[in-house]
This record gives sequence, C-alpha cells and structure tokens, in this order.
Amino acid sequence: MRSTHARKTGSGATRKTTRREDRRIVRQALVDPTVTRSTIRADVGVAIVPQTISRHLAEANLKSKHPFCALPLTPEHRQLRLQWCQARSMWNVTDWQKVVFRDESRFVWGTDDNRVRVWRHPGERYNSPHIVLRHTARTAGVMVWGAIAYDSRSTLIVMRGTLMDQRYVDDIL
Repeated sequence: MRSTHARKTGSGATRKTTRREDRRIVRQALVDPTVTRSTIRADVGVAIVPQTISRHLAEANLKSKHPFCALPLTPEHRQLRLQWCQARSMWNVTDWQKVVFRDESRFVWGTDDNRVRVWRHPGERYNSPHIVLRHTARTAGVMVWGAIAYDSRSTLIVMRGTLMDQRYVDDIL
C-alpha cells in the first residue's frame, strides 16, 4: 500500500526571513527585552506578520511575559536589609516565635494598563533586564493590611485612601 500522507520536501510556505534576519530578531529581543514586535519588524525591514516574529523568538526559547515589578532599592536600603538578616542569622525557633510580621499592599485601579512585556528565557524572571522598577504614588485604590505571628494572625483590614502615620495608629493599632 502506498502512503499518501507524507509531506513533500519543500512543500508549505516559503520562509520570509534569512538566517541572518532570524538572528537579528533574536538579538534585538536579547539586547532590549521590552522591544515590541512592530519595532523588530521595522528594524529588520522584511514584510512579516507579528506571529512570525513570535515564532522565531519562541524557537530561541524567548517568550513574551509580564515583567516583575519591584521597588527601587538604594545601596543604603540593601545594606540595612543585609544587616537586619545578619543580626538574626543565629536565631532559633523560640526567638522567631516572638516575632510578628506585618505587611500592607495597595491595589490600584486604572493606572497600570499591563501592556509592558519583556522577552525572556524561562527562569530569568528576576534578572535585572526583566524587572520594571515602580515607585509608590498616590493613586485611587485600596490598602490592605495584615499581620501574622507563629501561632496567630490578624484580621485583614481594608482601608480606602492613603495611610498616613496617625491614621495607621488610629485605625490599625
């Protein structure tokens, strides 16, 4: 019986880019992880659709991902964090049972359109070229505060507006 389902060599669409152009596409995403597909297409100068660019980048194991957002830390901030950790490096379980960890998070409406993306390999989320620094600012949203200890937790407190020192003392503590 003769097989009729085998693909013929050379069948299918012809490749629109050369190997050199393929390398250029990948190099652009590596040099500037926030580069858009339309910018890459304009720089390469070949009439290709955005999906072709994504496919070439996927072949190089580069995926379009949302960047990790982090607060910018000064060298002084980093030093203080390191000192805090070093001062507690020899603590035992009994010491840690006496600690209360508290944190607050702000959820903002309407300011981040979530359109910034980065091209990166798997496992590179926290590498500096793939991190977008964000500053805190007064924007419409809600503040959520909570605390945990070794054997307990606080109730979750939801606050609208900004959380200033006196309001923190009055409403939370």
